[in-house]
Amino acid sequence: MKLAELEADIRRRLEKYKNVPFVHNGRSLKGLDCLGFVILFYREYGIELPNDDGREIEEDWYKTDPLRLIRSIRKLPAKKVTYYELQALDLVYFAISRDIITHTGIMINSKEFAHMSPKKNFCIDRIDGAWRRRSRGAVRLVDISSLTL
Repeated sequence: MKLAELEADIRRRLEKYKNVPFVHNGRSLKGLDCLGFVILFYREYGIELPNDDGREIEEDWYKTDPLRLIRSIRKLPAKKVTYYELQALDLVYFAISRDIITHTGIMINSKEFAHMSPKKNFCIDRIDGAWRRRSRGAVRLVDISSLTL
């Protein structure tokens, strides 16, 4: 598969998220948080991610269990990738404040990612600048060479 075709497919699939509001613990197109978005989007490519770790996700979960999200990411059947290896469909994760990983998104190409923001709802941002400084890693869940659209 050509990367341009994959990027076009990703952008087409992202259209349905454009007017979706940010909702804590949201898991449908009526409202999503960043984890809900990642879960729903990967499902479109046949990848099922766990919705939670068996416990309720409180709004301030990061205060009582700051390693919760990264623990879950590390359990995924995925390959860790560097900033310089990023490609479409890689899952990226970030520390927004206090160096605690609390945010995630999906790469559209090697420079842009899609995510849900509490302030902006669904958005597409470049991963350079402020987002690169906040970035704490990425994993590859999809072998795009074997992907068929």
